[in-house]
Amino acid sequence: MSKKNNKLQPETAPAQAPQPSPEPQQPARQPVSKAQIWTFWGAVAAALVSARVLDAALPSVPERVIERWIMVAFAAFLGVFLIKLK
Repeated sequence: MSKKNNKLQPETAPAQAPQPSPEPQQPARQPVSKAQIWTFWGAVAAALVSARVLDAALPSVPERVIERWIMVAFAAFLGVFLIKLK
């Protein structure tokens, strides 16, 4: 036969059930307008188009340099856009 662990443990009834802590309230977010969405995607399209135009217009300039120019301008746009969005 198998041995069973028959240790007597005193039963302690909890005085009160633990109450869940209240979750912190998140600030109400404003919905994003369609104008903001169009502005963002317009800037993405403008970056793409300007990269193609600069690549065709300046064949002697390496592509990596044009890419850096576009990314610097896009990063500046994103910085301003996110500050205004906040």
